[in-house]
Amino acid sequence: MGVLALLAGVALSVAPTQASAASINIQIGGPPPPPPPHLPPPWARPHRSAVWIDGHYEVINGRWVWVAGYYAYPPRPGLHWVPGRYRHGYWRAGYWA
Repeated sequence: MGVLALLAGVALSVAPTQASAASINIQIGGPPPPPPPHLPPPWARPHRSAVWIDGHYEVINGRWVWVAGYYAYPPRPGLHWVPGRYRHGYWRAGYWA
């Protein structure tokens, strides 16, 4: 008991003389993905209605995995692709509108 009191006294006498800043990082889930690189389509579009879907990161089995870009076709004429995006640390998949 006497040793604890001695250590507490030493800590109290030393601590106020030293200025320090504390930082706490709390992370829930995995780290955010790295910024996606902007890569142009590697080849010309196969048809005038084809739309290039950019590559992006997705969480698969708890890990960020790069999903390569690809060409896709609208399910119905007149639709356009709304790209996916990250919002508040979550990936919101793209969709046809």
